[in-house]
Amino acid sequence: MDRIYLKDAYIVSVYDYKEFEKIFLGEFLSGGVIEDETFRFRPFQQIVTSKIVSKSADEDKLEIYTHSGSCYVIDADHKLIDISFVELVVMRAGAYSADRVLEMREQLKSQNKSH
Repeated sequence: MDRIYLKDAYIVSVYDYKEFEKIFLGEFLSGGVIEDETFRFRPFQQIVTSKIVSKSADEDKLEIYTHSGSCYVIDADHKLIDISFVELVVMRAGAYSADRVLEMREQLKSQNKSH
């Protein structure tokens, strides 16, 4: 199977909020493309995958399989974050990294405090 290799990878847990209840929607993968054996992405392109369906460890790497049938390879020391569904939409629409979305979240919080 052809693989897509990512750097600066995050496993992103996505939640929605309904009537003050936090609802888990699934895990997604975000990162920058290092190498793409499928030829779908450019090097250094920032991507967000479809929903993660399985993970398997292989030494210092983690293979992640998604709902669309793709296989991604990331470092075993990846980062984990929680975001809202709206933040996931922003990540996908603007090709933003998880770090950038977290920065935007903090900027919004500080703007709301100053008003």
